[in-house]
Amino acid sequence: MTTRFSLLAFATLLTMSACVSTTKYNDMKTARDHYLAEYNNLKGVEQENEKLRNDLKMAEAAHLRCQEDVEALKRDVERLQKQKADLSARLDKAIAENNSLLTTYSSDKSTLEQELARKVQELREKERQLQALEQSLGIQSSNLESMRTDLESREQRLKELEQQLADREAQLASMRASLKEVLSGFSAEDLSVTERDGKIYVSLSQNLLFKTGSDKVDPKGQEALAQLAQALKDNPNFEIVVEGHTDNTGSVNLNWDLSTRRATAVVKILAINGVPPERMVAAGRGMHHPIVPNDSEENRAKNRRTEIILSPNLGKLFELAK
Repeated sequence: MTTRFSLLAFATLLTMSACVSTTKYNDMKTARDHYLAEYNNLKGVEQENEKLRNDLKMAEAAHLRCQEDVEALKRDVERLQKQKADLSARLDKAIAENNSLLTTYSSDKSTLEQELARKVQELREKERQLQALEQSLGIQSSNLESMRTDLESREQRLKELEQQLADREAQLASMRASLKEVLSGFSAEDLSVTERDGKIYVSLSQNLLFKTGSDKVDPKGQEALAQLAQALKDNPNFEIVVEGHTDNTGSVNLNWDLSTRRATAVVKILAINGVPPERMVAAGRGMHHPIVPNDSEENRAKNRRTEIILSPNLGKLFELAK
């Protein structure tokens, strides 16, 4: 509005200049210059105002943006505060739970430590028992090995013993066969062969060997002893004991002496017929070992006898049995 008024005044002055004097003209020119300068100033101000208006608009837009940013920041702050409160609550809860867990852990730890100590003690006791058991087992193993060795030795000895028994039985069978062969011609009343307790008993009656009260062997007795000697020589693994026996008639001492002399006479005849003397023993038993009661003449005749006892050599057998 002011600018348009100034332009109108300036145009009026130009029109009037043609009709006025030089002084007036100069005054008007000065005024015109003044107004032109004022106009220019106003125009600059107008431009400045326009610039300021633009700056204001920009500032207002920036302010609006700042307000929007502030609102956004407020919302962020509120959100963050809410998150903070939530996190604080969660933290408090976590701390409470952690404290509870620490309390529980402390209690459990104490219980577990006690249980661990008990288990360690039990383990040490088990280790001690195991060590004692291993030591005992070692002793038992050593004993077992010793027993196994001893058992093997015993089994070997048993086999050898069984073999010795088998050999002895074979020897007895051989001796029985030899005696049966060489003595088959004599009557059962005069000569009998029995076996008991692993020994062979050859019983020769007084009637076959001696006259009553005599210690001299009759010829038929010598013949029987010669044949018996052959069987004894054929079976060298037998020890020979010759025992003289009487009945209960007469003097005890005389009967004892007679039984001894008769046993010695039989041994001598066997030796003459080739039986090694070192294998033989002579013994008098007198009336003290009757085979039947001396209550009849028939029984007394049975008790008046000479027994040749044949025993397998059991030295090796006894050695194995120890």
